Amino acid sequence: MDTYTPGPAQLLRSAGDDDTAAFAALYDVTSPQVYGMLTSMFPTEHDALQATTDAYISLWRQAPHFTFDFNVDHADEKARDRTVVAWINSIAQQTGRYHRPDAEEVGSVERMQAIAGQLTELEPLTAAQAVALTTVWLGGRTVEEAAVDLNVALPTLKSRLRDAAVRLTRHYLSEIRANADTDPLLTTRVTGSLSSTGGQTAAFSDDVSTDLQVGLGSELATLNALQALNDDDAVAVEAWINRQDRDIAAQLRARTALFQRMLTWAYRRVSAHPPARLLESVLDQLPEQNVGIGFIESVDDYEVEEDPAQQRRSRTMFIIIGAVLVIAVLVAVIFLNTGNQRIRSAVDSADDVTSVTADLDGSTVAGHYSTEEDAAYLSFNEVPELAEDERYQVWLFEEPGGHVVSVGLFTAEQMENDEVRFRGVNSYELLWITVEPETGSDTPSSAALVEMPLTDG
Repeated sequence: MDTYTPGPAQLLRSAGDDDTAAFAALYDVTSPQVYGMLTSMFPTEHDALQATTDAYISLWRQAPHFTFDFNVDHADEKARDRTVVAWINSIAQQTGRYHRPDAEEVGSVERMQAIAGQLTELEPLTAAQAVALTTVWLGGRTVEEAAVDLNVALPTLKSRLRDAAVRLTRHYLSEIRANADTDPLLTTRVTGSLSSTGGQTAAFSDDVSTDLQVGLGSELATLNALQALNDDDAVAVEAWINRQDRDIAAQLRARTALFQRMLTWAYRRVSAHPPARLLESVLDQLPEQNVGIGFIESVDDYEVEEDPAQQRRSRTMFIIIGAVLVIAVLVAVIFLNTGNQRIRSAVDSADDVTSVTADLDGSTVAGHYSTEEDAAYLSFNEVPELAEDERYQVWLFEEPGGHVVSVGLFTAEQMENDEVRFRGVNSYELLWITVEPETGSDTPSSAALVEMPLTDG
């Protein structure tokens, strides 16, 4: 009898439906590369373990909101798996970067040089390019931090990273081109405009706003795909992408996805199995998922077969998951049909319910939350209509200016006719509503129309 083995994409989707067994299996499949990356970034085991834990808790929170939203038809299951694994690695890298200021020790430039020198995947790069890329990606440094540590002028480092990304992406495509017929991302025209063909282009400066003014937005999008920009500069570049024509923005987002695939492939051998106890520790710390239950979009069912190399440690668990998924489907049908009423009723009935109101371009938004129930909902009145290619996007911040997750994208009609509801509110301090492209943004790219505190303080 054939054995059905879910791959990372299917496991992520199940994890997004509050399935901890699927999440554990997803951890089992992806943790060696995540932990390998973070042990490179943090030589001290305690820091590496804490960063890995934080990365998977962040993954759990974001799982309900993951979409293949860069306008590429992911018809092939292995293409979806590659994209999911790359997305998970990008979460881990970003988590590690935020953990760096509190770490006991961070990976030195010498450590990055040693790792880069052992990876044959980086051979198409110059030694300087390989060290620069490794220092940013595995070292968790922004371009400013890397420039200081490498003793290189900031404009020079920006150029070096851009050229490294272009060259290594072309090498990656040549190595994996056999999959082009079944992986639409590999056939997307994302390399044609990645670099000049001999003509002069403007030189990078020390300042991102200046780079944008002289026409280097596409070049900065490359650096943003490498997660090499600080948060303010990343928001500025994301805003620039959103202002482009739809086709250009889609191409830039596809290129970002391809670059992250390339990074996952290039550093895949930087791998280490975490201690067995870590999974149990992660599962013990999982909060309730922040699911925008009011608007859960239907998604086509995908059957994903895991790569054989990833089956070694998971096959026993998948036998259990098969039964769990059947039960989960039945429970989910009931839950989704009653979840809206249950959250509102629970919040309204709570002894500690707090209600606040805010203005949304002349309309009123009311927020109601309960710490006791760890849940909240929003209601709207006369929401202004947006352009056809725009949506309202609701965000939750762990702290002002800190880590952010998206609750979802909504039209004005959806906001007026339904209420935005979510659990896990105790993990967040601030709610924003912004206007974003209809495909959504990874982080807020415009000023907040609504900024609502979620704590009494």
